[in-house]
Amino acid sequence: MGGALILAGFLFFTGGLSSWRDGNEKFVVVFNENVFGLNEGGKVTFNGVKIGRVERFFIGDALKDGPVPVMIEINRKLVDRHRVTVGNEIFEEDGSFKSNILPLLVGQLVQESFVTGILYINLTTDLHQVDVNATLSQLYGYPLIRSKGSIFAELSESINLEKLSKQISEFLNAGTSQLQDLKVGEARESIMALVDSTNLFIGKFSEEILPLGKNLSDTSVQIKKSFENLDTMNGKIQEALGPDSDLRFGAVNALHDLSEMSKSLKSLADLIERNPQALIRGKVVAED
Repeated sequence: MGGALILAGFLFFTGGLSSWRDGNEKFVVVFNENVFGLNEGGKVTFNGVKIGRVERFFIGDALKDGPVPVMIEINRKLVDRHRVTVGNEIFEEDGSFKSNILPLLVGQLVQESFVTGILYINLTTDLHQVDVNATLSQLYGYPLIRSKGSIFAELSESINLEKLSKQISEFLNAGTSQLQDLKVGEARESIMALVDSTNLFIGKFSEEILPLGKNLSDTSVQIKKSFENLDTMNGKIQEALGPDSDLRFGAVNALHDLSEMSKSLKSLADLIERNPQALIRGKVVAED
């Protein structure tokens, strides 16, 4: 009998007998991410102060994206222990949330420890939600509180390495297409035609204006050498940008490696989001 009373007292004060208490509020928060580490009976806080517990989970009602609705219970005794009695803008006198605050509430998964991997739910108020008169939606018969991604989910979304990988792939395709469309041969033929036309013009001009012939002939030789150098440079550019050139091959390989690296970093970010304690535990070695 004594052991049973001690167990009942423990469950009462830790929230295990919440159904026996009078008038505790219950809400549902839907998380669109992995909730590994969030356990039934886990704590629910408001700006870091414990005010309730995780009551139960609802799974199996959706296949796509795998959202996880979580029922939470707000313990009015805990709220009443910490709330101010005069000028309280959040809670009513009986420890319940004020009706104009409910549309502002947002739930977020928080990592309690990298070592244990335990998660809990922290409630905050989002003042950007200005419609305080909005009616809360219902899910499974309980008011639905909005949620936002955890720190790791926000980090993964902000990095968005998958988008970077797609952009790199698009850049590779566009760059390859532009290099293929680059008509270096036609540019070389145009330059050589310009050289021939210039030489013909100078030759005719030199014949008709004798006093200037020698100077123009010298100038023609210099111009011809310049165009020959330009033609040589154009040939080297054509060789460097050719389909089989080392430069183009190296650039394509480098961008491909960068694309693969971004995909690997995305996979790493997803792994850490699902199992943050892996940073402490490290690689698991399989036993023989």
